[in-house]
Amino acid sequence: MRRRTFLRLAGFATAGIAIGGYIAFQNFEKFASKIILKDTASLKIDPAEIDKFFKAVSESKFNVMDDLFPFHHRQLLKWHYYIDNGLFSLPYKVNYNAYRNKIVMIFLLSTNFFINRMDESKPVYFTSVYDPYQIPCCNPFSNLFYPEAGA
Repeated sequence: MRRRTFLRLAGFATAGIAIGGYIAFQNFEKFASKIILKDTASLKIDPAEIDKFFKAVSESKFNVMDDLFPFHHRQLLKWHYYIDNGLFSLPYKVNYNAYRNKIVMIFLLSTNFFINRMDESKPVYFTSVYDPYQIPCCNPFSNLFYPEAGA
């Protein structure tokens, strides 16, 4: 192997390790806030509300994000978010979509979006961290929210 080839391979390996380390050790809350902002782009959400949500999640005794998203789920989310594109697909894409939807679902259930009858013209505010054990009867699709659509 010639010296130039070796240096080129060493450079690619170093760049790969640096990019992999950045993705693997990125703050999950910042990453999840990007997902929430991207998936709820049609809603009027202030990024400060997302920060309030993650602050409340980290301070609560039942940390939703740690329980639902262990380390390997977080890594799957990060790698798919940054690498997945139209040319090729990474494995476990179904799991990626399920975890991504779960993040957005927990956030929206923790806001006033469903209380406002899913009205996209109203601003969305964080109310409290959604905990099914504390709020067991919250059904945002109930006919109590939509009496005109009742049977």
